[in-house]
Amino acid sequence: MKTSSLSFEISELVGKNVGYITQIIGPVLDVASSPGKMPNIYNSLIVKGQNSAGQQIDVTCEVQQLLGNNEVRAV
Repeated sequence: MKTSSLSFEISELVGKNVGYITQIIGPVLDVASSPGKMPNIYNSLIVKGQNSAGQQIDVTCEVQQLLGNNEVRAV
C-alpha cells in the first residue's frame, strides 16, 4: 500500500512542476519554470519526448546552476 501512495504523490508533483527548455548547447539544458516552482540544485529533471518513429523517450538531467529569472541549467 505504501508504494502505491508514494507513487501517486510523486506523479502528482511531476504534473504540477512543468517547465520548458529555453536553450540546448551540447549536453547542457536551460529550463524555465513557473515562479515558485523552480527545482533546487542537484534535483533531477525528466525531459519527455518522442523520436521520429513515435517512440517515447525520457531523459533524466540534474540541475547544476540557478540562472535567475525562473531558469535553471541542467546536464
